[in-house]
Amino acid sequence: MYAPSLLEPAAEELRLADVVGRGATEVAREARTLLGERFSSVTFMYVLMRAFEVDYTVARDASRWHEFHGGPRALSDADLEKLLAPWLAR
Repeated sequence: MYAPSLLEPAAEELRLADVVGRGATEVAREARTLLGERFSSVTFMYVLMRAFEVDYTVARDASRWHEFHGGPRALSDADLEKLLAPWLAR
């Protein structure tokens, strides 16, 4: 686990990025770029909650995106888009 101070700069940059019209998968890939080797399902949850005020349960569900984990409970790109749309439209 990373200290919040290591993740805050990425969350702030993601918050300031122009995400209007960009989909959740683009935002997730931008988070991957910003976080670099620190990118994981847990750090993705953190930056979502900090950057876009995503509820914990929604961020937890987003951490099941197929690019993190496979399996029957993995979220497709379309599922991630639908899940995060209300927060990215703000």
